[in-house]
Amino acid sequence: MGTIVPFSPEHAEKAGQIVYEAFKDIADRHNFEPAFESPEFATLVVRLLGQTEGWNSYIYLEDGAPAAVNFGDERDEVVGVGPVATGVAHQGKGLGRKVMQAMLDSAERNGFRSVRLNQVAYNMISFSLYAAMGFDVKDGIALFAGAPKPDDEIQDAVRDYRPDDLDALDRLCRDVLGYSRRNDIERMAVFAPPAIVERAGKVAGYALRFPGDTAIVGHAAAVDFAAMRDLIVGTTRATGGKLQFLVPYAQGDLIRWCLAGRFRLKELQNYMVLGDYEAPSGYWMPSAFY
Repeated sequence: MGTIVPFSPEHAEKAGQIVYEAFKDIADRHNFEPAFESPEFATLVVRLLGQTEGWNSYIYLEDGAPAAVNFGDERDEVVGVGPVATGVAHQGKGLGRKVMQAMLDSAERNGFRSVRLNQVAYNMISFSLYAAMGFDVKDGIALFAGAPKPDDEIQDAVRDYRPDDLDALDRLCRDVLGYSRRNDIERMAVFAPPAIVERAGKVAGYALRFPGDTAIVGHAAAVDFAAMRDLIVGTTRATGGKLQFLVPYAQGDLIRWCLAGRFRLKELQNYMVLGDYEAPSGYWMPSAFY
């Protein structure tokens, strides 16, 4: 009989291996690139999430060793899910459902009205699980990677984030998404300064990023297409390399701009929500979690 426990540092290596192998297994079976480039990177992500205040973890132990894992971002007003993974040797036993239900029970106890996740579209097993547990698809998401064309011009000023920008970014997030991600903004700014678009002296958009050879955009919000395009161009040039980000299907003009440039469409995902949902009123990008 297994048990679910919170993450502790001694779980990191095994939990990271589970995440890496589970995501690689499903990606290989559908001829897609795995979400995690190596076991070491998956372990780094797991360790970081497990030690971040406000991220709750759910580790299913079988015979004292991790067999399934789930992480929930409970720092702000909406719970973001992931990564969720069951060890390849333990799949088909309902362990994914167990760690998901533990997280949903926690969200309900703590008064959250909405739980959200990004689900890879080719993974029909996870889609079936989340749909059966009450999640609905609210939008599709296109995962892009690459860089804009060299002649793409920025129309408005793009600059780095400063700590005194936090209130303005939080207001914009609420205006566009309908809820706050203030803690996410503060945390991600530790890794790299978010990009900010200013128009007529006001913040018109922002994008968080995690640095690397290909920088990964966290969540982003903007008042319109032009501001989001400026964010992509400005963030790519600030990193000096390539960028990876998620674009909701509903933003067709932005998707067409990406396809016309040097960005490669890597995969399609589903944006799934359990509980309250308000359609965004501007342009936005989810992070890898929601």
